[in-house]
Formats: sequence, structure tokens, C-alpha cells
Amino acid sequence: MNKLVIICTDDEPSILSSLNLEINKNFADTCTIELVENAEETLEICEELSEDGDEIALVISDYIMPEMKGDELLKRIHLLLPKTIKVMLTGQADIEAVGNAVKHANLYRYISKPWQPDDLKLTIKEALNSYLQDKKITKYTHKLEKTNQMLVKHNEFLGMAVHDLKNPLASIQGYAEMIVEDYDDMPKLEVIEVNNLIINNSKKMFKLVKNLLDINQIESDKFNFKLSKTDILPIVKIMMENYNARAKLKNISLQLHQQNNQYNAFIDNNIVYQILDNLISNAIKYSPYDKNINIYMQQSEKMVNCKIQDEGEGLSTEDQQKLFGKFARLTPQPTAKEHSTGLGLFIVKKLIEAMNGNVWCESELGKGSSFYVEFPVFLEEVG
Repeated sequence: MNKLVIICTDDEPSILSSLNLEINKNFADTCTIELVENAEETLEICEELSEDGDEIALVISDYIMPEMKGDELLKRIHLLLPKTIKVMLTGQADIEAVGNAVKHANLYRYISKPWQPDDLKLTIKEALNSYLQDKKITKYTHKLEKTNQMLVKHNEFLGMAVHDLKNPLASIQGYAEMIVEDYDDMPKLEVIEVNNLIINNSKKMFKLVKNLLDINQIESDKFNFKLSKTDILPIVKIMMENYNARAKLKNISLQLHQQNNQYNAFIDNNIVYQILDNLISNAIKYSPYDKNINIYMQQSEKMVNCKIQDEGEGLSTEDQQKLFGKFARLTPQPTAKEHSTGLGLFIVKKLIEAMNGNVWCESELGKGSSFYVEFPVFLEEVG
């Protein structure tokens, strides 16, 4: 931490010399002393020290000075540095001047000349203690405010999670009760149909819980990343194979465009599976029937880039601004009533950035969306 600064302003050099002697004798270990002979220079020094990050704990100013009196100087310093302690030192101050300094500069104390050394020492000691105590209180208050903001966010987050878990859980309960109560009168096919509904709702809940656990690990810095040289191309091909059947249900064509036979990046293999799984799944989920999804692989000197381009309805500027937020609720809806937790892209962004990568979206209403993910190229060590 930088040393605290005490500024002494007086147009009489002998007074400054005496102040310097008294303060150095008692506070040299904790404070730096600045001696100034006029008010304008004092204001300049205050600005310079503040810009440099130094802490001006105390200003001791004479009252009778040419060009600007002490109460006016302290008033201006208060506007610049409201936390700084202000003391006026004079033998000629009137009640109006003191009142003006108290009202407009939060004057800490007024000391008459000639001062008593013990009185001056005690005043400075108490002023410094007051400044440091106020600093501690401010720091603690900021910490409490930050903690409170985090709690508010967690409460909102928890509320949204509970809301999203409530519907599938209620459905599971309702379908299960239906089977128990009406099993003897239900045809086998109807039992199987209701059971499939239970399974689908269970999957929705499982996905949401998994996303919540992922977020907790990411935000607690407990997510384990194992970075290594990995060719992303096979991962993309496997994801396309996995989603080919789902795409065909909507008559969507998945097409891969590549220039190289491999794209080596410095990544966590399993995490990239999760990222691409989310992005390709979303492209299918939000694409209308009878469209194309194009995946482009590119590589620059430093980054491997994967672009997933759909032919959906696109995103508005407002939707793009909240795209990677928690529980993002966007205007576009899944085109075949697929389920969405609103957490996927938030997780994707966190995971990619943790691997020193980037993700962004380019979209225009009516013209589809393109999601870009890029990861650092694996650089071979030169031995």
C-alpha cells in the first residue's frame, strides 16, 4: 500500500518548516509530507497525487493566504477528495470562515496559532485514525454490497431453476399417478406412450440439473480442464453423425466444409464435445423444416475456427445482446417444440473462454444465424 500523504499549506516558510519538523518527528514512518506555499499549487498537487493513486489522508491549511483563503481552498479540496480530512490552522479565523469550512468542506478541526505541540500531534493522530477507520468501513461496506448483489443473483437464479424444474416434475407426477390409478383400463400402447412422456420429462430435468451443476463448477473454479493437442475435425464429424437422425426428422441437411485434413488445437477433448454438441443441437432445434446447416472449418496462424451456420429466422439486436446470459429467454422458439433450458450458451461461453478461446454470433432477422467458436492452435515445441 502507498504511504499516506499529509499536505501542509501556508504562505509563511517558517510555519511550514515547523509543521514539517513536528509531523516528521511523530509520523514519518507512516506518512509522506508535502509542503506547499500557495492554494493553487495545493490543488494541483492534490490532483497529481490522486491520479498517481496516492492517498491524501490529511490537508492542513492556513486561513489567511494571498489569492485564496483557507476555507475556500478546503472547500475545493473537499469537492475533489471528500474522504480527505481537513484541518484549518490560523490565528485570525473568524466564526463565519470556520462555519463556511465546516459546512462546505466537512472541516475536522480548527487549530489556533501558535499551536501546542501535543495538541497538534493528537489532532493529526486522531485525524489519521479517522481516515483509516473510514477507509475500512467503506471497504467493508463495498464487500457487503458485493455479497448482497451476489445473493440477489443467486436467489434469482435459484428461482428460475425451481420454476423450470417444477413443470416437468409436475408432469412426471401426473403421468405416474395416471398409470397407478388407470393401469387396469389402459391399453398397453397407452401405458408405453405415458411412460415415454415420463422419460422425456425426466430427461428435461436431468439436463437442467446437469447444466446447474456445470455452472456451479465453472463459477467456483472447480471445473477440471485437461488441455492437450486435439484434432477438432473428428469431433465435428462425430457430432454430425450423432445429430443426423434428428436433422432428418425435420428434413434438414448437415453439410461440412473443410480445407484441411486436420485442425489441431490446444483444448480439452471432452469439453469441446460438450460445446459442439450444444451448438449443433441448437442449430437443428431453431431451424425450420427443409433447411440446411453448414459447418465450416478454418484455421489461421493462431486459431482454429468452427462456424455453424443455420437458415433459421435469425436474431434481433436485442436478442443478440442477451444471447449468452443465464436463463436467456429469446424471441425465436424451437421449431418442433424441442426443450431448452436457457443455460446452454451461457455454459458454452464460460467453457470456451476458460480454454482461451472465443465465441460469438452474427445474425440478421430473416437471414439465419452463424455461431463462431475458435480455439488456440496447438504449437509444436521447438527442441
